[in-house]
Order: sequence, then structure tokens, then C-alpha cells
Amino acid sequence: MQPFEASAVQSDNNSTSPAAAQARLFIGLWPDDAQRWEARSHQQLWRWPPQARPTPASKLHLTLHFIGEVPQSAVEGVVQAMPASFSAAELTFSHPALWRGGIAVLEPEAVPPSLLSLHAQLGLRLRQLGISLEARPWRPHLTLARQAQGAKPPTNPPPLHWRFSQMALVQSDGGFYKVLRTAEAV
Repeated sequence: MQPFEASAVQSDNNSTSPAAAQARLFIGLWPDDAQRWEARSHQQLWRWPPQARPTPASKLHLTLHFIGEVPQSAVEGVVQAMPASFSAAELTFSHPALWRGGIAVLEPEAVPPSLLSLHAQLGLRLRQLGISLEARPWRPHLTLARQAQGAKPPTNPPPLHWRFSQMALVQSDGGFYKVLRTAEAV
């Protein structure tokens, strides 16, 4: 199963610009198609201001680690650090929230120990590669929209019960996602 629609993936280019010397990376858990459309239905329960930019269904995911900009020469090391498999994670998302900066999210009721362990293990692997990670505590969430200042979340929405069975290392480039490696749940 591919976590992305073809329209969300950009092909390689041979640019020699300074920006091409860097890759913007993150590791995320990907819902299946039914779960993405369930989240899309949840998005439609919100009242969005005109400037809001809802996240397209094809890009909905739970970020485990935002790695940020790394030199292209370091990308292969990150690819090799990704595990081949992981323990499936289950979350129930039931808390809509509007974060500072106008980021509309859906937060889980609780985070299972297995997911906290996966986050920690990935963090250790990344730090062993010399990658600096965010110092702030990890807050699992689905980003539903950006630039959503003034959005009105639904009151008592039905919870989303998700089982994540795919993890991906992704390069983000100009709004396009390129999957560099995936891992399946066992």
C-alpha cells in the first residue's frame, strides 16, 4: 500500500541549486484510505475562516519525528536508520484543538506505551547520526489545517479509532512528498 496519491509525489530533479543540497525530512505514521477519508469527514465538521488551508486527505499523517533540513549526503544514512518493521500503533483521536499559530489539530485521548517507545527508539537512531531533534515534548496529533486562526472546532465530535500499519520516511519539497522508505507493522 502506498501512503500517497501520485499527485502528491514529485519526481527527482537534477537541480544544482543550493536548496537541492539539502533535504527536508520527517518520519510519520500513515493511515489507510478509509481512515484518511474519516479524518476528511471530521475536517468538514469544523467552521473554517476564509484563509484556512485544510490538509489534503492524501497528506494526513501523524508525525513521529520532524527531522528538518539535512545535507543530501546524509539522507542515505537516515534511510538506513529506519527500521524494517514496527509494532502496530492504535490511537483514538477525540480532542479537536486550535494551537498557537493557527494550526488546527486532532489530538489523541492517550498515547500507548508502544508508540512512546517507537518515538524514543527512532529519536535515538537519529541522534546517533548526529541529527538534532526538537527539544520540546512530542505531542502526537493530526494536523487538519494551517492558517486557521478563528476556526471553530466541532463540539463533541465522534472519535476516530485508528490503527497505524505503515510508517514512512518522507522528503518534503515545495508541497510535494517523496517517500524514501517505508516500514510495515508486525
